[in-house]
Amino acid sequence: MDRWLCAALFGYALTFIVSTPKQLLLWALLFNAAVVLAAKLRLLYLNRLLIGCILCGIAWGSINVYFYQEAKLPSDYYGVTLPVKISIQSITQVYPNFWRIEGDLLAVGEELLTYVPRARLSWFAPPDDLKPPQVGTVWLLQARLKAPQGVRNDGGFLYHRYLVGQGIHVLGSIRDGQLLGGQPSYRQQLYNQLSQLLRHSEHAGILQALTVGERQQISPEQWQLYQRTGLAHLIAISGLHLSLVAIGVIWATQWLLRFCARHRGRREQLNSWYWAMLIALVATLYYAALAGFATSTIRAFAMFSVVLWHKYYRIHTPPSRVLLRAVALVVLVQPFAPLQTGFWLSVGAVATILLMNWRWLPIQGRWASLRSLWRLEVVLTLALWPLTALWFGGLPILAPLTNLLVIPVVTFWVLPLALIAMLLLMLSLPSAAKLLFDGAALPLAMFEPSLQIIADAKWQWLPTHLTGSWSVLSILLLSWVWPWHWRYKLCCGLVLILTQLISWELQWRDTEVRLHVLDVDQGSAIVIEQGHEAMLIDTGANWEFGSSMAERAIIPFLTHHRLTPVVGVVSHTDNDHLGGYLQLVEAYPFMRWYGSGTGLPCVAGQSGQWRRVKWLVLHPRRVTNNRH
Repeated sequence: MDRWLCAALFGYALTFIVSTPKQLLLWALLFNAAVVLAAKLRLLYLNRLLIGCILCGIAWGSINVYFYQEAKLPSDYYGVTLPVKISIQSITQVYPNFWRIEGDLLAVGEELLTYVPRARLSWFAPPDDLKPPQVGTVWLLQARLKAPQGVRNDGGFLYHRYLVGQGIHVLGSIRDGQLLGGQPSYRQQLYNQLSQLLRHSEHAGILQALTVGERQQISPEQWQLYQRTGLAHLIAISGLHLSLVAIGVIWATQWLLRFCARHRGRREQLNSWYWAMLIALVATLYYAALAGFATSTIRAFAMFSVVLWHKYYRIHTPPSRVLLRAVALVVLVQPFAPLQTGFWLSVGAVATILLMNWRWLPIQGRWASLRSLWRLEVVLTLALWPLTALWFGGLPILAPLTNLLVIPVVTFWVLPLALIAMLLLMLSLPSAAKLLFDGAALPLAMFEPSLQIIADAKWQWLPTHLTGSWSVLSILLLSWVWPWHWRYKLCCGLVLILTQLISWELQWRDTEVRLHVLDVDQGSAIVIEQGHEAMLIDTGANWEFGSSMAERAIIPFLTHHRLTPVVGVVSHTDNDHLGGYLQLVEAYPFMRWYGSGTGLPCVAGQSGQWRRVKWLVLHPRRVTNNRH
């Protein structure tokens, strides 16, 4: 069966590799020809099923892509303000001066939609007397819709891929709206009670993230703190959290059943292990529902269900095959899971743990448990280094140490108390729940000053441009874990390091001039590259309710290409040209700036040269009109 799953996953992966439907059709035709050939030749008879599984994988990927495309709105609906009817499906993200609303579009204008697309809409400067839309209610909104897309530059966040992974079909902004009807869902009511209960807590966002999966109240400073210390995975409900809940439920259920069945005959008839696993499965499902069946919780529950199924039926299977089956179930339940960062981090972490148990013997002797945990944290950090370098732009060097100290506290203190407090809140005992929530937040408050010192230390954050590309890191790690002699590992590592150093030296001495026109939506940003330095022309836009294009596109592009900007020119003072100026000045304080809004306006006749690039100002004739 596992060979068939591998074949099906291979076929499914082809739907992500090919770039056009024509290429996918060509692959399908080739595999069909292989099936016909297999039917004629006796030697290939046993391979027909594998080829059929590959075709099933291709079909599964193609079907999901087809239905995603079908749910998109026609282009006629984009760019104009239309009345839309939406059923709220996610808790509204409330930020200063704007709301982010997510739900199913039921109608656009007067037309009821056959396919129900998922929409993510932003309501800027909503009325003060209006409450945020609640899950379970239906609203009539005046909205300006647009296609789900994002800027696409090297080193930047691929927002369009994230939207596909989340199942978002349309974006837009809201001009006005009114409630049509409906009642808040049970989860929405719990969230409202929890927000009211924790309104004065500095760690309300973290406690909400651990209990109901909502992270909107986590401040940007807290996000950066946990990301820079390698602890961001602790505030996103994942397989770790579901496993902890399952272990706690299994232990409590077994203890309770043994306590109730005091008679020896009843204990022999009652299989507490089976009942404990079934109750644990229900408990983890409820926990995932409490988190709103977010993509990470669905993925974690699917993988946990496979493990529990093997345990329940006592199926003796190598852990690697269990992981394969869990991945297959995740792809079946969440077809676009491979587009999500968390999917690869989860699979990579589990695969690393299995590889460690296969290659290395357990640690014996004094402090064996502590030494085993330390080895696990170090190996996980190194093994996931390519992924963190690819998606987060760097690696916190002290992540093994911070995880070793903080994970046990969250595991045995913060999460259990927070979940028990949530249970008391469901039982209408807010005073007791508040007491437990305060106790759960106590170690977080104690750890934060030390974590802040670590996060502020620049030496402990290793950016990607100092470590090499993710592909080089992947090959280096693969050579390290491959079962060959240490001499070959050392030679392979030295060759890769030498190759990386040579590539940096060649880039340093490169004299070729390259011009990059960045995708910054409505605006302008040009990077002229020569060697390891760059010249910028315009800085993109900056929005009052969001980040600037300098932070989203320009700085990540420069970091990805290991470029240091030394000269900047701003053509005029419009926001879509000058918007990111202040962010770039803060990131690169030694740059020389020319043009409008920079303190050194340009006038016709001015000229200059940066390396092999010469520039001449043709306009304006007067200083009062700061426009080139």
